[in-house]
Amino acid sequence: MANQNSIICYVPQPYFRTGAYSITAYTAISSIENTAGIFDPDLSNYTTVIPTSGSATFAVQIGFAKQSSHLAATDMTVGLIGCSLLTYENDGGSPDLDTEFSENISCLMSSNIGSVASELFSFAHNSQDSIDTFNQAPMPSVISGGRTNLIFNGLGYSSAGSTATMYVTIERTAAAAAARPHAKLIIGHLFVGVDLPVIIDPRVFAWTLEIENQRFIARDFGAIPSDGTLVKRAVGEFIKMVGRELIGSTVTGVSPVAVSSFPNFFDLTKVNTSYPLLFNPYPADLIVESTLTVDQANLTARQNFFSIYGYMPDPMEVQTDDYRDGLNSEYRARFRIEETR
Repeated sequence: MANQNSIICYVPQPYFRTGAYSITAYTAISSIENTAGIFDPDLSNYTTVIPTSGSATFAVQIGFAKQSSHLAATDMTVGLIGCSLLTYENDGGSPDLDTEFSENISCLMSSNIGSVASELFSFAHNSQDSIDTFNQAPMPSVISGGRTNLIFNGLGYSSAGSTATMYVTIERTAAAAAARPHAKLIIGHLFVGVDLPVIIDPRVFAWTLEIENQRFIARDFGAIPSDGTLVKRAVGEFIKMVGRELIGSTVTGVSPVAVSSFPNFFDLTKVNTSYPLLFNPYPADLIVESTLTVDQANLTARQNFFSIYGYMPDPMEVQTDDYRDGLNSEYRARFRIEETR
């Protein structure tokens, strides 16, 4: 079975300095609630973008001060994490909250964050934000929790300049905007990280979707549903890792070369104590919107669904692989990455 080329991304330092970031209206925006939420890695602190009623296309502008000292000459990934596009039918000029539904997300992004300057496309088959139990109690969607990650990887190295500007445009079908004129876009976090290419062994790679909930039993021994949390996990092995990927430098002997000269697992493990990482097992190539095909849209949807934004809760165990030659040896590492929605 072929090995799978994947990407794991991390933030080498706190990327957004206090007061040095903003999200503002660009096109057809009625209001933006909690503008600081998108810059907080805690997904419970999110930003809500409310477009003008009936708009089929709307856009926001995001700006922040770059901290690029650790991002030279390496690919970067930008992700809009924990997103959902909720729409509503009209009720006398106001949204009818009983008709809430989560639509697919079609997203265009252009920026000067990396050296690749293009209008890039990403698509997500979003799932309905909630399901109803047998007694009509709303519960989180089992598959995705009503949230999706929009990922743009391979943006090149951090481009020149001390500030970054990106434009995020959401496109709805005209029919959907006419039938459901009210909408709100929830964005949990803006992730900007460096790419660490990895190879995973598909023979030991596994996904887990698990509901962690409190379960109550009534006096008649009937189950009473309660709110639950979706836990999404990926376990497996990174294989064919070389010393450079482990500690940063090309290891040939004792050398004073700084270990931060290359994205590596040593730095990833350290920053993972306080900042989530982004694991993208099926990265899709950068897609320019004007050349988009149906198959490419499906690739980005698959990428968004399978991505994990979270932590490595367990130690990463590293051992030598089949090729062993001192400092030129290849290594493999067992891992588990966990996301809570």
